[in-house]
Amino acid sequence: MREYAEAAWPHHDMPVADARLLALDFEMDGLKKDAHLLQAGWVPFSTASVPLEFAQVTDIRSGAQLDRKAVTIHGIGEERAAAGQGVQDVTAALIASLSGRILVAHGAQIEIEALQGACRKLFGATLPIRAICTLKLEQYLAPSMVGTGAYRLGAARARYGLPEYGVHDALSDAIASAELLLAQLATMPADTRLGRLERLSR
Repeated sequence: MREYAEAAWPHHDMPVADARLLALDFEMDGLKKDAHLLQAGWVPFSTASVPLEFAQVTDIRSGAQLDRKAVTIHGIGEERAAAGQGVQDVTAALIASLSGRILVAHGAQIEIEALQGACRKLFGATLPIRAICTLKLEQYLAPSMVGTGAYRLGAARARYGLPEYGVHDALSDAIASAELLLAQLATMPADTRLGRLERLSR
């Protein structure tokens, strides 16, 4: 947590093209409050490319009785969850990777609240997180879409001609969000500032 706080953070007036980013996705036991984290996938990237060299995906240990509807969606059952890595180790590795980077996610508030909740339980402190939400950015760029389904990750990617990926795998969804952001930025001015995207993501 100390290293995270002392990291070199990008200035809000920096062009987003110069910022260090990290796409993140969690698979969870539903969307209820205090849902168990079951998988984390993340990939550090920049606006130049999404290299997979440092991509990470990890099942997170849980001994809870899981929500069966959620299990049907993400495929992580109780036996698999019991064999995952400890949440403290996964959270520590994620915080280290996120240090000095802007979090990118589709519906980023879910990832923000999940990670902050884990930090409060484990370390007794709230982690300040800066983020770009590709969902809110898409709602800004394409405000005339009808229905919530039009702004889902797959539907948004399809509008930019991006390929369809299997959903509900944390790493695939993280990569998909990173690629969507690059496509969205291609429609915006080249000198778009980081702070503007952060404000649009609130």
